[in-house]
Amino acid sequence: MNIRQKWLLAALAAALTLGAGIGTASAAKDAPLRAAYVRGGDLWIREGSVERQLTTGQRAAGPKWSFDARWIAYAAGENGRELWVRPAGEGEGHLVSRVAGDRFEWAPSLNRLAYREGNRIDWIDAERPGQPINAASGIGNFSWLPGGGGFVASSESELKPDGGWTPVRILKIPLSAQGDAARFRTLYTLPDRSDDFFAVGTSFFRWSADGRWMAFLAKPTASLSADSNTLCVLSADGSSFQQLDKMAGGEQQFAWAEGDDRLAYIAGEGREATSNKRLETADIPLGRPTIHTPAGFVDQTPAWKGDRRILVSRAREQKEWATEPAKRPFPYLVEVGLRGKRERRVTSPSSAHGDYAPVYLPASRTLAWVRSDRRSADVMIVGAGGGPARVWIRRIDLGANYYEQWNWGAVLQFYEDRRKASR
Repeated sequence: MNIRQKWLLAALAAALTLGAGIGTASAAKDAPLRAAYVRGGDLWIREGSVERQLTTGQRAAGPKWSFDARWIAYAAGENGRELWVRPAGEGEGHLVSRVAGDRFEWAPSLNRLAYREGNRIDWIDAERPGQPINAASGIGNFSWLPGGGGFVASSESELKPDGGWTPVRILKIPLSAQGDAARFRTLYTLPDRSDDFFAVGTSFFRWSADGRWMAFLAKPTASLSADSNTLCVLSADGSSFQQLDKMAGGEQQFAWAEGDDRLAYIAGEGREATSNKRLETADIPLGRPTIHTPAGFVDQTPAWKGDRRILVSRAREQKEWATEPAKRPFPYLVEVGLRGKRERRVTSPSSAHGDYAPVYLPASRTLAWVRSDRRSADVMIVGAGGGPARVWIRRIDLGANYYEQWNWGAVLQFYEDRRKASR
C-alpha cells in the first residue's frame, strides 16, 4: 500500500470515528472538553474523562488541532524537526516533512496544513493527500490570512557586505499565486535600523477578531532577540503601522481580545521572567497603553476572558536572577478586570507549586491551566459552576522553559469549536 492509499484510509477512518471518538460536527455543541498533550514523549488526547495514546516512541511536541478537530499536527523526532499529521480518530500518522517541525499552522477553516521548510512556505490538504504545494520562497515567518485564502509573511532578511541587513517586508501571498512572487503584494516594509528599532525577522502574525489588524514581534538577531523585541501592529491593508512596546522573546505573551480591537501583552525587556514583566493593554489603533501589573509583581501569558477581563500568571518580582530554581518564586493566577482596574486572585497553589498558562474556553465556560513544581505537571480545570479546582490530566511533560518563560504550548493544546463559543 503506497503513502497516498494509507492517507486516504486514514482520512476515511477519521471521518468514521468522529462520532464515536471525537464527536461529529452536528454534535460539536455537545462535545466535552478535549485536549492534545504530550506525556512521556508520546502524543495523547483526552475527551471528557477518556484518554487515548496516539503515538509510541516518537518524541512528540507542539500538538495543534485542525479547525474541526479531525486532525492533529505535531513535531517529532530526535531533534524535534520532523512534522507529522495524523487523524484524531483511528488511523496512522504520516510524515509531512523532515525539517519543518519548528513552524507549522492549520488554516482557520479548512484542513490545510502550512509549514516552513527552509525559507519556503509549503502546504498540504489533509483531506486530499498528494504532493506539497509551494506557496512562496524567501520567507522568514508566516501565518494564514483570516479567511484561509493565503498567507501574510515576512521576507527573509540577508546580511549585506557592509554589515547591514536587507529590509524586512510584510507580504500578502494568495494561494492562487502558487509561488509566483510577481503576484505577492508588499503590505509594509519595516523601518531601517535606528536607536529604537532593529529587525531582521518577525514572529508569526496574530489577527484581531475582526481581521482588521495583525500583531507580531519584530525581531533583531538571535542573541538580542532573547532580551528585546518590538511588538508591532499592522493593519490588514498595510496602511497603518504602530510600534507598541519592547518585549522579551516569548511569542505566547500577546493576545487579542475575543471581540474587540484590544491587545494584551507582557511588556518589559530582559530574558528573565522574574523581573520587569508587566501586563499592558492597548486599544488599536493608537490607544494609549495601560499598565495592569502592580509594583513588586511580574506577569506572564495573558489570556482573555471575554473582552473586559484578562487572566495572567503572576508572581512576586525578583530583581536579581536566582541561579537555583528552588529560590525562584512560583506564580498563581489572577483575573484582571479592565473596568475600574479591579482584580482578584483566582488560584492558591501550595508553596511548592506554580500555576501557569491560563486558558479560558468560552463554549464550555471552563478555566484551565497547568500546575507544576518544575519537575512534573498536571492540567487543572474549574467549570462554569465554579467550585474547587480539580486535576483533569495528570502527568503531562514539562513545557519549554527559558529563564522561567514557560511555553506550555510545546506539550498541550486545548480544542473548542470557537464558532459555537458564546461571546
